Amino acid sequence: MSEPPSILYSLADGVGTISFNRPHRHNALDTAASELFESLMDKAREDPEVRVILLRGEGPSFCSGRDLAALGKRPPGVSDFAHLSKSLRRKFATMDIQKPIIAAVHGHAIGGGVETALACDIRVVAEDAKLSLPEIKWGIMTDSGGSVVTTALAGPGRAKYLLMTGDVISGREAHEWGLADFVTTADKVHEKALEIALKIAAQPPMHVAVAKQLVNSIYGEMVRYGLRQEMTALTMLYRTEDYQEARAAAREKRKPTYKGI
Repeated sequence: MSEPPSILYSLADGVGTISFNRPHRHNALDTAASELFESLMDKAREDPEVRVILLRGEGPSFCSGRDLAALGKRPPGVSDFAHLSKSLRRKFATMDIQKPIIAAVHGHAIGGGVETALACDIRVVAEDAKLSLPEIKWGIMTDSGGSVVTTALAGPGRAKYLLMTGDVISGREAHEWGLADFVTTADKVHEKALEIALKIAAQPPMHVAVAKQLVNSIYGEMVRYGLRQEMTALTMLYRTEDYQEARAAAREKRKPTYKGI
């Protein structure tokens, strides 16, 4: 029997719902799942029947980011710069979607999972959700605008705390810090997100698109600049000895010893 698709897609009442569907991995994204996600985002963007895009996760979590089994792997002959440049183009394409995107966050939202939620227009979180940007523990840094968007929403001090420690915060804390717009119980998070999506889907689509564009004009170029800076930073960090030490320590299940080189 074939495995179910890693990302699910449905359309009802103007809401295109994209659901991460690797619950056994807390919806971590391997290469195939990432490519399918991008393809379905393109599908939702081009479908005139879709007025609002809703992102959610099946099972116990929203999305735990990049699957660690695929972390750092590249196709043969593909440089870090080329790999990150391709990823950057995809992120810019997502930013340019005129339709509003709503995230329903429950369970774990880690690394790229948090950054996916932060890239959405409205975030509904479960009060007991667990959010973190743990890339520093892997010897790297955020690569999807996490640094700049977290700063814009939560302020520089809290952004530095999350980026420099990799610590976990709850959904309620995320709401208090400005990283989420609505907080509710875990059993209500999808219902609340869908309620908002349906309310927006009932409005004139051109007016909704203009509203999104006007609000995004305030910080949109800052986010694009931050994404480019993150790409440059990661290209450098991938070549440090500390990054190699972080990977070795993870493989050997030991505490890493960093030298600052």
